[in-house]
Amino acid sequence: MQARSATKSGPVMRRMAEPRMSALAARSRGLAIASAVWLALSGSGFAQSKAQVPAIPQEPLPVDAEAERRGLPRRELTLAEALRLARANNVELRAGELVPQQARQSLVGAEAVFNPELYGDTGYAESQSPQRSFVQPSIQRQSIDATVGWRQRVISGGLFDLSYRPARLDTISQSGFFPGTQFTSEMVLSYTQPLLRGAWSDYARADMESAQQGIARSDQQFARSVQDTLLLVVQAYWELVYTRENYRIVQSALAVAQEQLRITLEQIRVRALAPRDRVADDAEVARRLEERIAAENQIRRSEDELRRLLFDDSDGQIWRWNLQPIEAIETTFAPVAEDVGALVDTALANRPDLKAARSSVAEAEIALMKANRDLLPQLDLVSTYSSDGVSDNVYRDSFNDASQQEYPDWGVRLQFSVPIGNQAARSRERNAQLEVERRQRALYGSMLTVAKEVREAVRSIDSLSQSIQASAESVRLAVTNLETEQVKLGVGSSTAFEVQRRNQELREARGRLLRNELDYRKAQSRLLHAQGLLAAPQD
Repeated sequence: MQARSATKSGPVMRRMAEPRMSALAARSRGLAIASAVWLALSGSGFAQSKAQVPAIPQEPLPVDAEAERRGLPRRELTLAEALRLARANNVELRAGELVPQQARQSLVGAEAVFNPELYGDTGYAESQSPQRSFVQPSIQRQSIDATVGWRQRVISGGLFDLSYRPARLDTISQSGFFPGTQFTSEMVLSYTQPLLRGAWSDYARADMESAQQGIARSDQQFARSVQDTLLLVVQAYWELVYTRENYRIVQSALAVAQEQLRITLEQIRVRALAPRDRVADDAEVARRLEERIAAENQIRRSEDELRRLLFDDSDGQIWRWNLQPIEAIETTFAPVAEDVGALVDTALANRPDLKAARSSVAEAEIALMKANRDLLPQLDLVSTYSSDGVSDNVYRDSFNDASQQEYPDWGVRLQFSVPIGNQAARSRERNAQLEVERRQRALYGSMLTVAKEVREAVRSIDSLSQSIQASAESVRLAVTNLETEQVKLGVGSSTAFEVQRRNQELREARGRLLRNELDYRKAQSRLLHAQGLLAAPQD
């Protein structure tokens, strides 16, 4: 009986002891997992107060490897060199720099009003009158005359005119009472000075002043287009840096997925897993491969955009250049230390588009001044002085009389005119007033826009500085989580799905950090652009 009881009680005791042994085994396995995880995390720097994000392997990019294989020309670029190349070679800028030159021709045309003018004319006439009475016989006349003169408008708005008019008159009369040939000479000096409408130097120089303001406006508009182009270059440069770094991030995520697939295949080989367990890992690798293809295409697009901005393709070779930016996108990220008001004041003083708008207002004010002056009546002072000479048969005698002022004449005359109602001038004056007001309002609106752009750029820099710190911490934690899941998977306490999820989280965290760094770089350039300070470095 005792033996039978002992035999029966053995299985019972074993069943009673199994839960306790399972609990002990589970506890031991848990302690082993915890120890392994702690050792792994300690090795990765988790026990430190600030863990360092592991560097992404700097493997050669496909575009660089392809250029090396094909022997294409390579260009290592700093940002400063890219800006210099764009300033010298950009096609849009080379076309736009002709606009200020065209504006300068308008000034040449306005100054031409004061250039002296040489004029003249000559003519021949012949006439014959019938005999009307005994004392009025038939007369036949032949005349040759000419005029040569010099005139010039002066700064006061007056017109100076000096002319000489020689003539020869041949007369044939049946009675013989009239001389056969007669020579005349006349020298005339005249000066016409407006006293009201169109008078004095400010009105006479108005077109020149307007042309000078037009030159200043064209120069500032071109300066603005230069800064706009340089901003595009800065953004395209950092976009290329971003796409190259993003490719490495995608490649790193692909490497993790491939390593996970290798581990799964090894476990299938030793019959620790079923063959169907590789499906999820295969799908993860395929997705990462797809990301890598898209990242490579993005590098090529960014490189083409930077090429278009930097070169003019005069030799047809710009698409062969392999551009390799050598500046790191990482930098010292900090909020803007200066006061926003001071930055806005700098922008209002330096922005080329505001300077162009001020020149535009000055042009409208000059046009308004002319329109106001055109409302006045026309009142001109005309003064003349002349000297005549007449001689029979000898031209020299008539010329001597005229040149020696033997018979001088002079006179002064006032000429007055005013349109009734003067509606045309009043309409032009009112239109000029409205144009001045319109341009002033546009200038004020541009000033508000400039202030808003500066404030937005400052806010972007400040917020991105904080975002970079947060995303860097996210990357650190994502690295730790991925390493934890890999260790737990190695001891059988996790699944491949969790490793894939942690790998995706690390991929997204690194992408956010890189995007924040790119946006920070762009925000820096936008702040300079908003202040009107973005320029290509000098050699």
